[in-house]
Amino acid sequence: MNNVTEFSLLFPSGKQQTNNHFAHNWAGDLHIEGLLDALSVDPIYRPSNHALLSTLVTDIEIIRYRQDVLRDLMSNEKLATRLPEVLEVIQTLKGYTHIGNWREPQLRLIAWRVGELESFVNCVVMLHELLSAVGEKLQSTGLVQLRKFMSVIVQDETFQKLQLELPDMIQRIRGNTSVTIGVNLNDRLQPVEATLLSVNQEKFTGSRFMFRLFGKPRLNNQDGDEYEGISPLHSAIRIFQEQSFKAPIHEKESPLLIPLFRDLAEILEQSCKPIARALQQYTGFSSALLVRLESEIAFYLGGIQLNKRLLAMGLPMVQPEVLPIADQICHLDGLYNIDLALQQSNPMPIVDNDVQFDENGQIFILTGPNRGGKTTYIRAIGLAQILMQAGLCVPASSAHMSPVDGIYTHFATTENPEVHAGRLGEEAKRVYEIFSQATQNSLILLNESFASTSAEESLFLAREIVLVMRVLGVRAIFATHLHELAADIESINTEVDGTSRVISMVSLVEMEEQENGEVYAKRTFKIVPGEPMGQSYAREIAVRYGISFRQLTDMLRQRQQIPTKSD
Repeated sequence: MNNVTEFSLLFPSGKQQTNNHFAHNWAGDLHIEGLLDALSVDPIYRPSNHALLSTLVTDIEIIRYRQDVLRDLMSNEKLATRLPEVLEVIQTLKGYTHIGNWREPQLRLIAWRVGELESFVNCVVMLHELLSAVGEKLQSTGLVQLRKFMSVIVQDETFQKLQLELPDMIQRIRGNTSVTIGVNLNDRLQPVEATLLSVNQEKFTGSRFMFRLFGKPRLNNQDGDEYEGISPLHSAIRIFQEQSFKAPIHEKESPLLIPLFRDLAEILEQSCKPIARALQQYTGFSSALLVRLESEIAFYLGGIQLNKRLLAMGLPMVQPEVLPIADQICHLDGLYNIDLALQQSNPMPIVDNDVQFDENGQIFILTGPNRGGKTTYIRAIGLAQILMQAGLCVPASSAHMSPVDGIYTHFATTENPEVHAGRLGEEAKRVYEIFSQATQNSLILLNESFASTSAEESLFLAREIVLVMRVLGVRAIFATHLHELAADIESINTEVDGTSRVISMVSLVEMEEQENGEVYAKRTFKIVPGEPMGQSYAREIAVRYGISFRQLTDMLRQRQQIPTKSD
């Protein structure tokens, strides 16, 4: 059964992948934190979920393997509902994998191993029963294989023998709950000698009445599971804790009690030797597989939790069809920004957009007004790509997607005073780092890059980068206020040879005429192919801040600085 430890719910047999090709600040640029919170069924799984999202799986077989497992769990609600109970048992089991460093190791290790085997048996039996109850409804290779492994263990003769013997072992280990001590007194009634009289399976409790000073210990209830003393019950937990951490124990603090503890440990150890010999036949049972499954099960439960939360808001979540990486396809219908949706405390309309990366356009030059949804659109695509390659559902009504081997973000940042080259120099360095790693199968997301310099320099630098991306054949989005860049796409597409066609995308606005005759550009947050708006966004800014020609001339007339129309 040792080969069982190689099983994974995330990777098919013989498959592993640890790619980690991201820009260094990708998590902040794409706002990954909210998604991680929603994906983690418990904060303890946040680091493992972050690691999974940070690994861009490009192997289609791995992605589909995960999709199948997730689909099985979503289709069998009873199984998914009971899996959190399995997680709790695995967490207990995981605690036994960290062996402590005790003063009396043999005794403690025996008790420790019995506890580990108890959790191991409970977990195996629970998983076997849950997976078997689903029957033929299970379709995923991962869960079917897990059920097979659990069945092999459950049917193993040694495991069945362990199930029979374990209750007795537990009783013999945990059944000793108290000891009876005999103490000799001197003529001044001071304790001078002590001995262990017996090891009991009943606990002592302290007396509530000191007048029972000369009474005899008696059972304090009808069940006979505790002895009542004739004095208050004093705790020795502090001394046990000191022993656990190998702290020096000074016998002068308890001249009689500490030697008795040592005697007790020796007696209990001798009584446990038969158990130790019995445990040797179960060394083949390893907790490694079950412990490894903990974060994997939590990952799928997090994916289900994420789906339910968004579906409850009336938003779609869909398993994408995964296409070969060489196809460089990303077709998303009704894509919305999952981070923005998760921030909503109350159901609110979320704008969705269609995305078409294919031979008709692989590099988007995205222009439009400020706060028109350009950054939200870029982040939506980046987050959807990450979710797809993790094997999870994506925030869209339908999706056909090829994996990418890297996601590289370049968002505008504030100037770092510690960088001698200044903000532009820092931006240029980050762009260089991107192209030192990117391939034609990467995704590059640029947001207001080179906005820190003059319009002339920005346009030159941006055009150079777009030309390079076309030559490389990469998928990319460049959100910018450089409308001249978007207006020049025909020249860019013919200037250099390349497989990535450059197209213009715009953040759509609707022009509305106000009662005073002014034309106002209303944001729709819809991103569509189209020519750059040119002056439309500037007209909106002028009206919004009251600096259009009509607004300013009206104000000057009111101030009597220019003649009125009648004059």
